[in-house]
Amino acid sequence: MRLIGMLPCRNEDWVLQASIRTAMEWCDALVVLDHASTDDSYLIIDYLKESEFGDRLICISENDPSWAEMKHRQMMLDAARQAGATHLAIIDADEILTANVWAQVRSEAERMRPNQLLQLPGYNLRDEQRKGTLDSYHLTGIWGDRWFSTIFMDYAQLNWMGDRFHHREPMGGVFGMWRPIAQGRGGILHLWGADERRLKAKHALYKMTETLRWPNKSRTEIDKLYSLAFEPRLNLQFDQNWRYADVPDGWWAHREHLKMDSLPWQEVECQGLYERYGAERFQGLNLFDVCGEAVHEHLAR
Repeated sequence: MRLIGMLPCRNEDWVLQASIRTAMEWCDALVVLDHASTDDSYLIIDYLKESEFGDRLICISENDPSWAEMKHRQMMLDAARQAGATHLAIIDADEILTANVWAQVRSEAERMRPNQLLQLPGYNLRDEQRKGTLDSYHLTGIWGDRWFSTIFMDYAQLNWMGDRFHHREPMGGVFGMWRPIAQGRGGILHLWGADERRLKAKHALYKMTETLRWPNKSRTEIDKLYSLAFEPRLNLQFDQNWRYADVPDGWWAHREHLKMDSLPWQEVECQGLYERYGAERFQGLNLFDVCGEAVHEHLAR
């Protein structure tokens, strides 16, 4: 087995050291796609490649700032195949595999069959005050009891294609889901809600991007989709009384490399789109007041 991870990166210097170092603990190699980053992401990738990981860290780049998720995932798949991958791991930059299951995940991957998709429990980090935390996660509701598609065996028909967002699994195959690790026993720490300001900025940018990309799509539906993280009442099929659980001892690794106080790049991007297209273009969207004073100061430099 040669297990190669695929990690897309767009201005992720706040978390990138931790996510790359963690991926290297359980993957044989890692493909990192730097997507038009303007922060220190490239410097981090270059430093880790030169000083620690060498050829195990495979760096590719895309300079076009347009968000073309399927193209980017296919680029990473192509690079991993060139590096001899037999198994592929899907890793987002804000995902950390808990340290207690590193060896088990590799062992389970070796036992996989074609057309199996290994899914791991996902823990969306957040606290009741919604101020951001690394120490607790959503236990119930729409953001609790989650599963993240993580590893698949490669074969020629698999690909990513088309113009769509948030399509994690490869196309071209029919997968049976395999969940060898139970909820609460470890899996993927998702830093999705570890910083509430960053979460709001990310979801505001999703709203604006979808509105521009697909102008005929219902703004009401776009707004509702990306507001679910903040308004439990919007989805009545899930428990609206969100409960939380503590991250157990032994799950975290490389936490010291996180930079939780950096300005979310999505705020700057949202402000730029707002100024370029005008308020009317985004009428009806709750943008969470993401364009604050710090963003204006950044743009004025």
